[in-house]
Amino acid sequence: MDNINNTNRADWIDRYVQGNLNTEELQKFQTTMQQDATLQQEVEDTQIAQALLQHQGLRNEIQAIRASMKAEESITETLTEIPSAPIALEEPVEATEEKGTETVPMYQWGGRIAAGLAIFLIGFLTVQYATLSPERLYEEKVAADPPYLGLSNRSMEDRQDTIADQVRVEYQFGNFEEVIRLYGELEKPTFAETFRVGYAHLQQERTDEAINAFQQVLQDQNAFMISDKAEYYLALAYLQDGQIETAVDMLENIHTDSDHDYEDSLSSLYLWRLRLLKMKY
Repeated sequence: MDNINNTNRADWIDRYVQGNLNTEELQKFQTTMQQDATLQQEVEDTQIAQALLQHQGLRNEIQAIRASMKAEESITETLTEIPSAPIALEEPVEATEEKGTETVPMYQWGGRIAAGLAIFLIGFLTVQYATLSPERLYEEKVAADPPYLGLSNRSMEDRQDTIADQVRVEYQFGNFEEVIRLYGELEKPTFAETFRVGYAHLQQERTDEAINAFQQVLQDQNAFMISDKAEYYLALAYLQDGQIETAVDMLENIHTDSDHDYEDSLSSLYLWRLRLLKMKY
C-alpha cells in the first residue's frame, strides 16, 4: 500500500470519494485526513464537484446556454457582414448606429453569463439541499474523527483484573458491545468509563443512552479535562438523534470558541451545510 504523497494524492482522493478503498487503506486515509486540514478540504471540494457533475439537468442547461451563445455570435457576425444601403444621414448618426451594433451583443453576452452563473448556483444549492441529512453529516464527522483514546496512559496490552481496566481495553480495541456490557457491572463508574460507554452507545446508534452518558460527564466537575470532547460528541449524538436545532447550535458555539479542542474540526463549509440542514428540517 503506497503512502499518500503529492504524486498520488489525487488518486487517493478519487478512490476515497468513489468508495474504492479497502479497510486498511480507508483507515490510513482517514487518519491522514484528520492530521491534514488541506487534504480534508480537498476531499470536500471533490465531493461537491462530483455531486454537481452528476446533476444531469444542470449540465443540460449549461450546454443549452453555450449553444445559444454560439448561435447568437454567428448571427451577429452575419449581420455585420451584410452591406447596408446608403441612407442620407449625418456622420454622427452613423457613428451612433455602429456603436449600437457593437454594444447590444456585449450586454446580451453579459446577461447570458449571469444566467449561467445563476443556474450553476441554483444547481449547487439544489444538490446540497437534496442530499443533506442528519445521518450524512453525522457519518462525515465520525469517519473523520477517530475515538478519543487519551483517557489512560496504560498500553492496550496492559490488561488488569478490575472491570474498569477491562472497559478501557475493550474500548481501545473498538469492542463497543463489550464496553457497554462491562460498564453495567461497575459499581461506581468514573467520568472516564462514562465517556467510553457514551461513545460506545453512539457507535451502536443508541442515541438516548449516548446523550445521557455525555451529559453525565459534563456535569462531573472532575471531568474538566475532557469536557470539550464530551460536548462535541454530545452534539453529534443530538445530530444522530435528529435533534437538528440543538446539534447545530452546539456545533456553531464550538466553532466560535477558539479555545475549544474541536474548533478546528468544523470547517466553514460543514457549518454552512449544517445551517442548510436546519432550514430543511
